[in-house]
Amino acid sequence: MDGGGSGAVANAPLSVVSVVSYGARGDGSTDDTAAIEAAITACVVTAPPHNGCVLYFPAGVYITTGIALQSFIHVKGDGWGTSVLQLKAHTAADVLTIPPSAFNFSINGLTLDGNASRGGRGHCLSVAPTPASPAEFNTANKQTATVNAQKWGHIEEVMFSHCSRDGIHISRFNYMLFLDNFYTLENGEYGVYSEGDNSGFTSFQIERNGVAGIRIDGANNRLTSGEVIWNGASNPRLAAVYVTGQRNLITAVETEDNYTSGFFDSGSDNEFIGCDSDSNGYIPRHPEASSLHASGFVIGGKGGVYLGDKVTSYRGRLPDGNFTTQWPYTLATESASRIDITYDNTNQPPAIVAEDSAAAMRGEEKTAGHAACIKSAGPPVVMGFCSTAVGPDGECACN
Repeated sequence: MDGGGSGAVANAPLSVVSVVSYGARGDGSTDDTAAIEAAITACVVTAPPHNGCVLYFPAGVYITTGIALQSFIHVKGDGWGTSVLQLKAHTAADVLTIPPSAFNFSINGLTLDGNASRGGRGHCLSVAPTPASPAEFNTANKQTATVNAQKWGHIEEVMFSHCSRDGIHISRFNYMLFLDNFYTLENGEYGVYSEGDNSGFTSFQIERNGVAGIRIDGANNRLTSGEVIWNGASNPRLAAVYVTGQRNLITAVETEDNYTSGFFDSGSDNEFIGCDSDSNGYIPRHPEASSLHASGFVIGGKGGVYLGDKVTSYRGRLPDGNFTTQWPYTLATESASRIDITYDNTNQPPAIVAEDSAAAMRGEEKTAGHAACIKSAGPPVVMGFCSTAVGPDGECACN
């Protein structure tokens, strides 16, 4: 592929710019930051609408102290594990940052490696916070703007690995990011953490991240067709998929073999459709024993819909005599819209938590003497409530 550096015609758009043409070595030891930044400058040296390029990374390991992407740059590598952008040892930075001004970009065929084992500290991909206002929703034509809340960024076939913090970190007031066929592996905190809104995540593998696989604090995001596996070894108190935001849609997502609960919903109006919690709840770093505290689903939000979901264990009983999952679901609120969760291979039936405890989970004042209960175990589960606390046997007179 032609580097397009020295042979470019003045004032003409650079269709392809190779970082090698600007001095990047990709040898796994040379700091290529300055060379990559020079190639980025070449991509945007002309005024819109003639700026932008394909920024090409041939096979190699490119060491950097952190790179910021710009609008209209479309990063292309030769495939994850082949073209690698790796944080320099003992460096505190994010491998690749999307600044507030950036929109209309893409990343394809690349690995972002945080080099945590050699002292790298930061996120793999960081989408920087965008101010709530003034923000320009720059959706048509090529324009320049100080702030672009709508990113229109497309990220496909990218691996995010070995970062001390998150594989993907999306900060507040960022919209319209589309991630497809991606892999987050062995990051210190979350595989994906998003405070942003209106983005899509499809066909993903989220594996062996320390705190949780996915955490969604934003609204109106779609997560479809993915596996979340072996997460939570350093912090089993959350869940493989942990949702605190609003109106998010999670479909055909499987959580499997995590050291924590499968799904946790403490937001509002979220939908979990056709999701599977399989063999979650091991003791951290000890997959032969149950923690005896994990649920397939923890239902602690308002207005949630759980339709066609399942909790199971492909491994059956563990050597300690227990199933991995203690409860198929923990019902911590009477405010769910619908629950249709089938289950087998759990240690106990669904757990019902008094409403005052559920309120405490949501940071609300306690309501003494008000408890959620199940009128019919279903599926679908029919919800009710009672005016006295749940008894020792977990039952109350449902209204």
